[in-house]
Amino acid sequence: MESKAKEILSKYREAGRISIEAKRIAEKTIRPGKNAFQIAEEIEGFIRKEGAKPSFPLNFSINNEAAHYSPEINDSRTVGKNDTIKVDLGAHVDGYIVDTAITINFNPQYNELVKVANEALEAALSIVKDGVKVMEVGAVIEKTITSAGYEPIRNLSGHQIKRYVLHAGQTIPNHGSKFLELIKGRLQKGKVYAIEPFATDGVGEVINGKRTNIFRVVRKPKKKEVEHAKILAKYFKTVGVLPFSPRFLYDKENNDKETIMKDLRKLLRAGIIMGYPVLVERNPNANVSQFEHTIIVKENGCEVLTQ
Repeated sequence: MESKAKEILSKYREAGRISIEAKRIAEKTIRPGKNAFQIAEEIEGFIRKEGAKPSFPLNFSINNEAAHYSPEINDSRTVGKNDTIKVDLGAHVDGYIVDTAITINFNPQYNELVKVANEALEAALSIVKDGVKVMEVGAVIEKTITSAGYEPIRNLSGHQIKRYVLHAGQTIPNHGSKFLELIKGRLQKGKVYAIEPFATDGVGEVINGKRTNIFRVVRKPKKKEVEHAKILAKYFKTVGVLPFSPRFLYDKENNDKETIMKDLRKLLRAGIIMGYPVLVERNPNANVSQFEHTIIVKENGCEVLTQ
């Protein structure tokens, strides 16, 4: 058992190393005028080249988008000279997932907003240890952000991570002082969690946007769903059980974007896959920042896998 635990830890650490390097690539390459599709392909390509796989499609959420915008096939979106970009990425080795995020900001007006999300993450990590209530973590995040004059996004949260399951079990809230009994549970030694504060100058709530470009397989086709089974069989080896982007399906053999999207719409209508809409701040004029680390809880602290 001890050797198995060491092997698993080694895989988590390798996924962490690759994710750290991927964030460095993002920091170096994301500049005004750069194309989002090319950036996503470069960063995800690096993850694959290093021997891991993306835990989910690169999130490239801009300004009032908080999460779940991932560049589409041949996406024309480019980085604006005043954009605030949440880059949320992850890698997994043999299903052992890490999840991490940074904010890259080109608008000095939002420097403090970006800074406070990072400070909230560091404050949360400082109290992590075995047995800490998850709402205590949320309370620290909320206090850090509101003390600076901003709001945490209260309907987004961190999460426990298990093998091949990105959002597993326990929720790690981004608030706590007003709703101390809302979410039960304590951090447990040896378990893996992602902590991800979001800060905003808006109302502190996200709603579904109009676009959906991240998907996940949620069930197998029934015997009578012959057409759907054929479609899924064509793609499943590529997408597996973790969230995916239509970009993952686009290659030399499958290079017809319209066919790919038509196939995905059929699977979506049948409930075989689900979509993750882009999440936007309720205030359309607001901005959002985010930072995230994946940790393993220890008796008196934690190991940060993505730092």
